[in-house]
Amino acid sequence: MTNDKTTATLNDLIEGLNDGIAFYDHAATEATQPVHQQLFRDMSRIKTAIVKDLKAEVAVRGGESDNDGTWLGDVRQGYADLKAKMTKDPDAAYINSLEAQEDRMLHSFRDAVDTDQPSRVRELAIAHLPEVTAMHDRMRALKQAGKA
Repeated sequence: MTNDKTTATLNDLIEGLNDGIAFYDHAATEATQPVHQQLFRDMSRIKTAIVKDLKAEVAVRGGESDNDGTWLGDVRQGYADLKAKMTKDPDAAYINSLEAQEDRMLHSFRDAVDTDQPSRVRELAIAHLPEVTAMHDRMRALKQAGKA
């Protein structure tokens, strides 16, 4: 495994996390309930800390880290905005979309642990998997509570 694969894989994770950061920051400004606004800001902060750690590893390896998210992340956020405008409970629309974002991130981190990845990628993914899992579980519980 080369340093290039490590950097590329870390940058893929960084992009996904950046999508989440942008989405949570946006949702925090659009949410109507203060408890959701605070939760969304908290989730953004956790993702920002993980990104900082992953970027530090990319820098140590002499690589350049991605600073943006993906175009697909922008599309998903736009779709959530559209759903929020068409429903009586805009917070629920954001929660549903953010929970799907957490599904994707959890899958990405599990892949980084379980697939043929450089050892440093696996180490970092394992280190952050509890946080990623907790964020996923938190959003899933919130989504399920809204359906009750």
